[in-house]
Amino acid sequence: MPTPAPASAPPATPAPPTAVRSDIQGLRAVAVLVVLVYHFWPGGLTGGYVGVDVFFVISGFLISSHLLTRPPSGPRDLAVFWARRVRRLLPAASVVLLATLLASLAWMPSSLLPGVAREIGASALSLENWALAGSATDYLAAENAPSPVQHYWSLSVEEQFYVLWPVLLAVLGLVGRRRPLLWRASGLLVVTAASFVASVVLTSADPAGAYFVTHTRIWELGLGSLLAVAAHRGWRVRAALPRAVAGWLGLAMVAAATVLFSGATDFPGYAALLPTVGAVLVIAAAGDDVPGSPRLLLSRRPAQVLGDLSYSVYLWHWPVVVIAPYALGRELSWVEKLFAVTAVVLLAALTKRFVEDPARRSPRLVGSLRLSFALAAASAVLFAGVGVGVVVRADEARAAEARSLAGAIGDDCVGAAALRQGCTPVEGDRLLSSPASAAADRSRLYADDCWSNRPYTRHRVCSYGPEAADLRVALLGNSHAGHWEPALSPEVLARGGRLDTYLVSECYPVDVPLDFGPGTDRLTTTCRQWTDWALDAVARGGYDVVVLSNRTFRPPRDVPEDRRQPVLEAAYARTLARLTDAGVRVVVVRDVPSAVDNGPDCVAQREGDPAACANPRAEALEPDPLAVSAGRDTSQDVTLLDPTDRFCDAERCHVVVGGLIAYFDHGHMTTAFARTLRPEVAAALDRALG
Repeated sequence: MPTPAPASAPPATPAPPTAVRSDIQGLRAVAVLVVLVYHFWPGGLTGGYVGVDVFFVISGFLISSHLLTRPPSGPRDLAVFWARRVRRLLPAASVVLLATLLASLAWMPSSLLPGVAREIGASALSLENWALAGSATDYLAAENAPSPVQHYWSLSVEEQFYVLWPVLLAVLGLVGRRRPLLWRASGLLVVTAASFVASVVLTSADPAGAYFVTHTRIWELGLGSLLAVAAHRGWRVRAALPRAVAGWLGLAMVAAATVLFSGATDFPGYAALLPTVGAVLVIAAAGDDVPGSPRLLLSRRPAQVLGDLSYSVYLWHWPVVVIAPYALGRELSWVEKLFAVTAVVLLAALTKRFVEDPARRSPRLVGSLRLSFALAAASAVLFAGVGVGVVVRADEARAAEARSLAGAIGDDCVGAAALRQGCTPVEGDRLLSSPASAAADRSRLYADDCWSNRPYTRHRVCSYGPEAADLRVALLGNSHAGHWEPALSPEVLARGGRLDTYLVSECYPVDVPLDFGPGTDRLTTTCRQWTDWALDAVARGGYDVVVLSNRTFRPPRDVPEDRRQPVLEAAYARTLARLTDAGVRVVVVRDVPSAVDNGPDCVAQREGDPAACANPRAEALEPDPLAVSAGRDTSQDVTLLDPTDRFCDAERCHVVVGGLIAYFDHGHMTTAFARTLRPEVAAALDRALG
């Protein structure tokens, strides 16, 4: 499970027919407070991300209370409801998006701007959760710097809920017009139950993607909706003592989740029941008029003020968390974080006073559905247009740069040639690849979808070259094998050969179970199954050479740390023997040195001084048990290629070599730099082929 993303926006919903409930306002304050603590001080409340679940329950309750009191009966009713949502949510969200865009342009590294622009567009279209779900399953994206607008994922979930829920209630009321409440209650129960089942199943199979997608989250809003149905029917406990106990129990459940959960918790799934049921109990207790209830905390003036500001606090807090360190050039101190939180609250108060409230109460907007929807369309077009424009411009710049580099690769002192030929300075006289282009300069294997990603049940082979080639080469391993394709495939094709890829993310081909973290037994099994399939396919595939490389990322399961390296060396020795015993020659490529930080981001932040991004050689060279096993092999069928001296001099390993940024992240080669390593690949193939 990846580190959970920012919490949801508090539900900015129309007030129910009754007076504003101080317990719900206080619960909003609790939720946004744990989110603030979690994001500014992650070690303080490791499960503070459950604020999203509390907000979802509140949204479901308030929205459904409104819709059950004033059920939509036709298109105009739906339009009136949606226009109210636009006026309530959109102005503040748009102001924060604009401010975030300007701050990103001012302070964030240029390598990150295309991604930020893309997510701003997705956020404006209420699709940020789906955009993040797509990247969450990408192992490479897990190391990326967080976007300053990724917190809009949860607002996107709520906005999708606001679109679908009134339509669902309207259809259920139309179908069951004789008993509309029964039909609506039954329909909501079915949808909530189905979403919960989907959440449990998908969280087990794909926790990274399941965290963001709408259908794994709807059940949390559905719990609040079912509570609204009960309240609408007048089903409530009258006695004060049970209500007081329920309220305190609910708060305790939310508090327990913030302390007991962490980024390693499989979420949402079953785990999300703890904070959501807790929120349901607090709302159901309706403790505003109950002595001894949580109103002792929730109705206090500070809690009411924070609850009232919670939507704007949510909008502002995450951009500050992400962008402030770039603006200062360092991580914030504890005291500076306190100032940052204060700034967030002040910005929220100003936004509430001068943006939220005026837009919600504007006679002109309230009196015109057309104007309200025009506002929504204008915001979507503006920010989506900006996002598309920045991405297109970055793509054009990258294409122009690639054309320029195509003629330079192979020249003296360009890329790996700088260390091959002893050029000084190692970084080169000028930067030939920009940070923004380098960040996106991946092998074509990504565009061609050549990977087996979690849960490793798809077995994918990509092929390059003629079907009946005399020379057949296999590329085997994880992403640190895949980044050799730009150097390997041109050499294989130049020899009239064919290259087939057997590639996986995170997993690597050994016969010992690997540890993917808590609750990932299935991944351990499917990784081993992928390994057996890939090794059998390569051993029986009639290959002349298999090129094998890995970042030995996940540790072996249930093996003490001091025993991991020998266990993996022995496992890799068996993998090599399995191939060589089948008559396959193997080129093992030692893993490349790692960058001290994300390579393009470091170069962008240290413009004019790429040497500052170099990493001490002793720190950059991570242990590689595969290379150790290859060096010990006595079969005469294993060739070891060690590219370290094309990244490193005697003391340091460089991020920029011969004018090229060598990495597109922390340790994967850019296509441009990999191509300059073709002479090393050619020599290794020559040795392997005799």
